Amino acid sequence: MKNKLFVAAIVSLINIFSVSNAQVWTRFTMKNSELGNTILAMACDKKNSKWFGTELGMAKLTGKTWTDFSMFNEKLKDQYVNCLTVDGNNVLWIGTDDYGVIEFDGSRWTEHKEQMKKLQMKFISKIAIDRNDVKWIGVTLGGLVRYDGSDWKKYTSSDSQLLSDFILCVAIDRANRKWIGTNDGLSVFNDRTWTSYTTGNSKLPDNIVPAIIIDKNDVKWLGTLGGLVRIEGDSWTVYNTSNSPLPCNQVNDLAFDPSGAIWMVTDKGVVLFDGKDNWWIYKPRNGQLPDDIHRRVMVDGMGNKWFGSNMQGLTRFSGHPVMGRVTDDRGAALAGVTVSDGQQQVVTDADGRYYMEVAVGATLTLTPTDDMRTFSPANRKLNQVGGALFGQDFVASSGMEAQGTSKERVVVNPFLDQGYITITMESPVAEVEFVGPDGASVRKLPQYRNGARITISKMPKLDYTLYIRTDKGEKKLLFKLK
Repeated sequence: MKNKLFVAAIVSLINIFSVSNAQVWTRFTMKNSELGNTILAMACDKKNSKWFGTELGMAKLTGKTWTDFSMFNEKLKDQYVNCLTVDGNNVLWIGTDDYGVIEFDGSRWTEHKEQMKKLQMKFISKIAIDRNDVKWIGVTLGGLVRYDGSDWKKYTSSDSQLLSDFILCVAIDRANRKWIGTNDGLSVFNDRTWTSYTTGNSKLPDNIVPAIIIDKNDVKWLGTLGGLVRIEGDSWTVYNTSNSPLPCNQVNDLAFDPSGAIWMVTDKGVVLFDGKDNWWIYKPRNGQLPDDIHRRVMVDGMGNKWFGSNMQGLTRFSGHPVMGRVTDDRGAALAGVTVSDGQQQVVTDADGRYYMEVAVGATLTLTPTDDMRTFSPANRKLNQVGGALFGQDFVASSGMEAQGTSKERVVVNPFLDQGYITITMESPVAEVEFVGPDGASVRKLPQYRNGARITISKMPKLDYTLYIRTDKGEKKLLFKLK
């Protein structure tokens, strides 16, 4: 319920900010690129050139320059390029429909005609490369093929414990195990033994598994037709439309951005998830997406997000979404606080929330209104944004922050026109003492309670040193009463 409430609270922000940030969304179709309109595969090489497989061959984007490798290129004879993978030597591995696997190093094309025919390798769905540079090739209706550079070996459901010959995806974990998504469940292979997971023997919500990615902590994330699955050791967590803001249970593809956030494409929009509690949904009405349905997602070396659709071409999202909330010392929402990256600015809404789409490396600055004197963090900045950021919350105060040995934050809030002050702190009780300029104690409150009013209207108009002492230490502040 917490997640759904978060999404509900920020829905109103989406339309407000999408127009002003339209410059970070770019559409590519047959009209303005060398692409076909159906994006089947995407890959980014070590030089940050982007490669796209379509129903009309393959295209490359370097900077702003497109290069066409279409079906009319004699070295790329196939019309359908289903998958693309770049190896450690920056060689592109191309999976096609009728011509199987093709290698391209930028100048030389290498086909494997005899092995493709011998192993009946048509309709290549995925090529994954393990830590030993072994290629693991998923074949639609043809099983799993291992190629180590010299020898080829094929695994099928009839000669191994592979669940199905209909391979949808392959991912390699830290232990070099192969995680294989099929249309009949999940198979895991450690080069010796197989382990199978289905809806019948695990928490897998659906046996069709089109996407698997593995994070830096070796946690597996699965996109299924029954939702998103997180696997950490023996612990399984399923996110679906019933227990999360996920708009659709069909998760078609997954990718990590530089912050570790997960981008996923579904049949009802693009979804951003921090892997914990926070979600953000992108729909055609609030972004530059052409359609709800997308099949492929990729994050390139600069952190740009690429979304591939069926008949609507390609969308690039070059911004980093940053979102959070600004409150006062008591947790109340602060509306009207300006958030800027130097190029654009937004203000917090009635619930204190803000959302921005900023460029790579941007620095965000929060500007308080006139009656706010301090912020936490004090500098009110987010420096060098490098990925999607959730929960970038700030506490604004009209008060003054005390300094001292205590580790807790202590803020003195002056309400001079009303004749009192309050003190905000973490401890429930403190000793408060006003010391005059001659060092003499003028007033002491031995049991001051957090947030209570201290009447100052009848105190002498002096420059005081205000001491706040708790079990955590002492803090003090120069307090001028005029």
